[in-house]
Amino acid sequence: MARLQLATLVAIIAVAAMICVPISARAGGASLTDEDVGSGANGPSFIGFVRAVGGIGINDAKVTAELKGGALVTATDVLGLYKLPGFGKSVDPNDVKISCAKDGYKQANVVRRPHASSDASTPIEVDCYLQKL
Repeated sequence: MARLQLATLVAIIAVAAMICVPISARAGGASLTDEDVGSGANGPSFIGFVRAVGGIGINDAKVTAELKGGALVTATDVLGLYKLPGFGKSVDPNDVKISCAKDGYKQANVVRRPHASSDASTPIEVDCYLQKL
């Protein structure tokens, strides 16, 4: 009986600890800081999600930002969130093409949210949707 009570107590403490720890501090948590978003000194940053058609974020998807002269590649976190820095004030954000990929999926759609071209401190939101093969 004492073992059952001890196991119950340990389970309650574990659940309480999970509730008290902020989501962003847990493994796989995500949040955007001022540093992630950027000040606009290097042009607007790019943020967004890679999601399966119909909903959930896709972990470890490859996100590619292509522009004249090269490309930058990053991966999504467990929620499907990605962040890319600005490419410099001399780069027109409209010239940056975002695409995504993951084994077992094909790209279905890329949605770019409207952005005020004069506001370099606000990130450009681009979501990418993948369809399972």
